[in-house]
Amino acid sequence: MTQRWRPNLRRSRRESMTIPELLVFLLPLLLFVILLYGMLAWTVYVSFADWRGVQPTYEFAGLKWYRTMFSLPRFQADIVNNLRWLVLGVIPTVVLALFIAYLLEIGSFKGIETYTRTLILYPVAMSFIVTGTIWSWMYQPDRGVLNTILRGLVNPIRDGLGLDPVLGGRYITNPDTVTYWLIVIFVWQYLGFAVIILQSSFRTTELQEMIESALVDGASRFRILWQIIVHNIRGGILVLISLLLISALKVFDIVYVVTFGGPGFASDVLAFFMLIATFQQHLVSMGAGLGVIIFLMAFIVVVPYTIYAFRKWFE
Repeated sequence: MTQRWRPNLRRSRRESMTIPELLVFLLPLLLFVILLYGMLAWTVYVSFADWRGVQPTYEFAGLKWYRTMFSLPRFQADIVNNLRWLVLGVIPTVVLALFIAYLLEIGSFKGIETYTRTLILYPVAMSFIVTGTIWSWMYQPDRGVLNTILRGLVNPIRDGLGLDPVLGGRYITNPDTVTYWLIVIFVWQYLGFAVIILQSSFRTTELQEMIESALVDGASRFRILWQIIVHNIRGGILVLISLLLISALKVFDIVYVVTFGGPGFASDVLAFFMLIATFQQHLVSMGAGLGVIIFLMAFIVVVPYTIYAFRKWFE
């Protein structure tokens, strides 16, 4: 039996790795740590100061701005809105992406995958500014695309039944529903990205063989999806959920372009409130405090879930 040659990695590293070469690898990491955690520490420090106005002031104010934030109805509404984004923005995106990826890989759309993938990926290539502008036109109550279609299709039927015509929906002018319609934009924008993530998890030799064996044995497509595919691509699903949670938590562009936080503060979120507090009201310490709150929410929501999920995955 021929022995395979294996290099002495420990020896080669000792001989090749000099201090200058080691610094070349460590300096970028050190710079990244300084920029990331240094700015985070500075933000926390500013949140405990009394910086108001353009001129920086670092006079210690304790928890003054945190108490002010938590007493504001706007802040309380923003927390609720951010939680809505986390739940309603992530779950539908993952479910729809899983269903579409399944159809593209082994379902009805497998033969036209190239064309459907182009349609799905089209929103991903657009910036949130462009996406928000397009959807704000579609949501307009008077001449918006959705209301125009609604009136053109529904009103003739209602007229034939002797019913009053519908005037159309108040998509972004109704305080009770505006956040939900903004979440629709988020799902539309991220759906293609989610499909690609899940498709990459589908395309493993082992999974393909298991699917083919199940089809030969006469298993239903729903059973294949739930018991084989979902079970074997849990890692990809967990990665996707983590990425979507972070994106939903820091959402800003859609709110800024479509509603500017309105009507009133109905669609406001923490990231947008941070912008207003820092650059319009010049309450820099409050803006820093909002940034700290967003960071803590990301830590609370994303990190424990990710650690738990990946522990379950590798058990």
